[in-house]
Amino acid sequence: MLANIQSFKIPITSLTAIIYLENLSERVNLLSLYQKIFPEQWLESTISIDKQSHPASAYMDREIEFIQLVNDHLFPIEYIDEIEFSSEHNSIPVSPQKIEWWYEDFEELEYSEKFLLSLTGQGYNISQWELNFGFTPDYIALAEEIYFETLVKLCRRYKSPLQYLDAAIRIIDHSTENIWLDITCETSDWLEWTYENIMFLGQKWKEAVSMMEKSNKLTHLLETSLPARKAAVKIWNKASKS
Repeated sequence: MLANIQSFKIPITSLTAIIYLENLSERVNLLSLYQKIFPEQWLESTISIDKQSHPASAYMDREIEFIQLVNDHLFPIEYIDEIEFSSEHNSIPVSPQKIEWWYEDFEELEYSEKFLLSLTGQGYNISQWELNFGFTPDYIALAEEIYFETLVKLCRRYKSPLQYLDAAIRIIDHSTENIWLDITCETSDWLEWTYENIMFLGQKWKEAVSMMEKSNKLTHLLETSLPARKAAVKIWNKASKS
């Protein structure tokens, strides 16, 4: 009962009035989006619109329910676990799904990450390949010598996960043109809660998951197959300008 009374408390200062109106505007927006994006769940929900189980939170229970649905069905919401304690409405956070490789100790990276970075000239030098990858290439083309369109065409000739080599390189290089995969700690962003932004992020997340699944298949192959590692170098070198 107290929570309900609190939600309708009249603001008595200009500051509290502004906060009150901002929260009300955000609440109307989120509930409208809930109805539009998840109409079935909206109709089936048993939560009252004015119910607020967490008085310290800026969010009503229905708003939390909506954001949870977005997290479950469309794309991850970074602050989902703290939303019940948030004192203000937040925009949609778009941030890296894992720490960028350049912030990690190189030796602590996954095997495939070290291989791909070394292939693109950002890891081990060629004299260290035998020890780390089981063979020494005759040479490795420089990244600036690679025709990426040619690399893509060469990859598509394979039916094995080697066909995803270009995608894996794009992911580790943050050059996929997908907001979820290219975002870094330096470029993290917040988008407003709009229908267009939600649909955009949902579609891009679906594409990102597909790319990551393909990359994971290549990861397993590179970790377990010496011939595959040699083939990856061959593909890379063939795509060079020289």
